[in-house]
Amino acid sequence: MPCGRPFDSRKDCGGGFDGEDADETAEYSDIDGHWAADEISRVAELGWVKGYTDGTFRPNQQITRAEAMAVINRITERNPETKADLLDSMKTWVDNTEDKWYYIDVQEATVAHDYERKDNGREAWAD
Repeated sequence: MPCGRPFDSRKDCGGGFDGEDADETAEYSDIDGHWAADEISRVAELGWVKGYTDGTFRPNQQITRAEAMAVINRITERNPETKADLLDSMKTWVDNTEDKWYYIDVQEATVAHDYERKDNGREAWAD
């Protein structure tokens, strides 16, 4: 029976939605003692959040729209790898330029499209 990722909880389908078999570890310099430290560490291990380049998570800072889109895309495995995985004919937004870290995540979250999975599991948009 095929796996229904990302929500399939069968062991042979990757351990389910919460990624029971996740093996990455992430540590942030500003979560020690925070009420959600364990949860933050867990979702970081799953790859759902990345934190900031300075090694912080900033748990008391409000999440931006771009950050929310990135997290939702990661959780639902809607994850084109590069701009080449998108369509040239797609709708674009004047405030979402290719030089932004969130460019692909915003395009993924805001443009209706069909897609296929590449061999590495990442998404490539299809005509």
